Amino acid sequence: MFGSASSIARRLDHGWVGTEHFLLALLAEPSVAAEALADVGVTYARVVDVLQDPTGLLGPNVQHYSPERGLSPNPAAYKLEGRAQGLALARGHRPPEPEHWLLAMVYEEHSLVGVLFRHLGASPAAILDALRRRGARVPDADPPVYRPMRGHHRVEIDEAELQPMIDLLFQRHPPGSEWRWGFNWLPGEPRRARVDSEDGIDLDGILAEVRRGAGP
Repeated sequence: MFGSASSIARRLDHGWVGTEHFLLALLAEPSVAAEALADVGVTYARVVDVLQDPTGLLGPNVQHYSPERGLSPNPAAYKLEGRAQGLALARGHRPPEPEHWLLAMVYEEHSLVGVLFRHLGASPAAILDALRRRGARVPDADPPVYRPMRGHHRVEIDEAELQPMIDLLFQRHPPGSEWRWGFNWLPGEPRRARVDSEDGIDLDGILAEVRRGAGP
């Protein structure tokens, strides 16, 4: 799946591989999962239209693909892959089937693919119902309820500051903890990144720690 998602990211001129590219890879091939998504109005063409709209979810400042830097998954994509593998193993499958990838997307609480589903009018419950109608097995647990960001704070940092900042954020606010955060690359050179979080995370304080640690 990663190879297909990477090819789609390059085709869209995106400099990262995210959950949105895994969704497009899922929609690009016939499967029960793709049919279930079509049942609720999520198609390859509609997702691409949303992602390519400069006034839409990604905004105008998209990091473009660079052959020199290549592509790697963002944190949300790594989480998605782990969840899909876990769902598949629980059903005795290896590697994940398309329906496991789709279930992993539905049960991901905070990712762009969830925003895409809501934007296209496809609720998690509707997607699960579509899967059931087509004979797919779905978990008994309800999918997570969408919770909007509680405030929004952002800092822009140099490339060398990103990994130390991510290390501190993972240490203090690991995935699944109360407060949410994420990062993305900014367009242009020299390479810079932005880190976004809810107001419960002291981004300025963490960045100050990183910069003190990098000092003489």
